[in-house]
Amino acid sequence: MGSSTAYHLLLADPGLAVAVIERDDQYERASTLLSVGNVRIQFNLEENILMSLHMLQVLRSFNTDLATADNQPEVAARHQGNLFLTDEQGRRLAWDGLELQRALGCEVDWLDMADIVERFPDLRARGLAGGTFGPQDGSVDPTAVLRGYRAKAIELGATYIEEEAAGIPIDGGRTRGVVLASGDVIDAGHVVAAAGAWTPGLLHGLGIELPVEPVMRTVYVVSTPFPAAGLPSVFQPSGVYALAESENTWLVGWSRPEDPVGYDFTPASREHFENLIWPALIEHLPAFEQLAVERSWAGMYAMNTLDGNGIIGQWPGIGGLYVAAGFSGHGFQQSPAVGRYLAEQILGMEHALDLERLSPQRIVDGRPVFETARRLI
Repeated sequence: MGSSTAYHLLLADPGLAVAVIERDDQYERASTLLSVGNVRIQFNLEENILMSLHMLQVLRSFNTDLATADNQPEVAARHQGNLFLTDEQGRRLAWDGLELQRALGCEVDWLDMADIVERFPDLRARGLAGGTFGPQDGSVDPTAVLRGYRAKAIELGATYIEEEAAGIPIDGGRTRGVVLASGDVIDAGHVVAAAGAWTPGLLHGLGIELPVEPVMRTVYVVSTPFPAAGLPSVFQPSGVYALAESENTWLVGWSRPEDPVGYDFTPASREHFENLIWPALIEHLPAFEQLAVERSWAGMYAMNTLDGNGIIGQWPGIGGLYVAAGFSGHGFQQSPAVGRYLAEQILGMEHALDLERLSPQRIVDGRPVFETARRLI
């Protein structure tokens, strides 16, 4: 979010002075690099769909548009497709989302179970009503996207500072810059708080209680004796997912309400996979009865506990303070649109996408904007 915003600001006005403060300059615990890099248009909220459509458009020419003299990004986009399976209870909600996606120009199909089993014979149809399939959905290298935005922002004039932001001074109802942990102060008339799950701590001193929690999610890398060719990334009604990573390698996970809250990046145990995730996985993917767990890692979701959607825009009542936080696991694929939107707002430009419903005002008002009545994966 920070690098995308810096890039879009300098793209619009090369004369700006832009600084990006990174506590973790190697991004070892950044949610972007620890994500699975999945991009999808299968949302039920118009703003989320449009942001993903923008991401797909950006990816088409990212490698050339973001190239610099010293960096040639390679996002390695793969459109293996996302298949969201649904049971009878979720059929109506799936159709509602499908109709909106198609109305916005998305390529998404409804497949009944006969179609699914014919196209993907490794799937078991028991208890399912069908599914929605987005052939343009897929995966990209999140590291390449982040490094691409960072390198291009630097080439355009951005300064990156490896420091911890300790506070945001306010005077006369406006932000005056950022106080660093070292005690140094960076003067600025506009500040974007985009520190992921650490954003609430940064804003707490201003009397702002941001409903964002650090939720740890574990991803397991598994290998199978059967090739992944022809099988899309599969999301089951329970929330268990299997993302095709390479010919015989998959990324498997399951976001659950009891996932730990905090900043402990220790992955969940092998037993957690064997006793909980594996039985749910093979319910509809029996081919995964044979697999080997190769490794695992834990990454962080900055969960917006109000409604699970990003908080984007100027904070009410404080001039020059902008927030980009609480994306609840979808920030990576929304970062191009959010960075552009924040740059437009800061510079007083007309918005290419209307994201007003996701503004911080709804947090102040306690007025959620939900993605769907079902639990969001």
